[in-house]
Amino acid sequence: MFKYKPGEGGIARATAFWSLAGFAFLAGHRFFLWSQRWNFFERDLLGFEIPVLAFPLTPGFLGALAIFAVAAWGTLRLVNAPKFADLLIDTELEMKKVTWPSFDEARKASMIVIACVIILSSFLLLSDFGLENFFFKVLYGGSADGR
Repeated sequence: MFKYKPGEGGIARATAFWSLAGFAFLAGHRFFLWSQRWNFFERDLLGFEIPVLAFPLTPGFLGALAIFAVAAWGTLRLVNAPKFADLLIDTELEMKKVTWPSFDEARKASMIVIACVIILSSFLLLSDFGLENFFFKVLYGGSADGR
């Protein structure tokens, strides 16, 4: 599948390819849904359904298939381009050097982040209410709830 440096960066290159191929599929699917609005794209070209897909062959389906095929081909060319492939190969090599946290370390760090978010959200909530009441008293001479 990868012609440029075939044994290197396989995981990163495959991940990049399949991610971009997924976007290509979504582009083709979006075109197909858009084409359903127009009568020209709904004509059945064969007169019967495609046997495996149980779906009629329409110009909208062919257009979506062509968009997907061209985008997938372009994606394959991209991951085999020397600059992009070298970037992905280097990325995979750097990811192998990373020291990943254990489950316990990740859980503890997540709890700290959640606690910080709760504390900061509470501070912002109290500051907002306090400043709102302060400015309503200064500007209007009353309270924020209209009394």
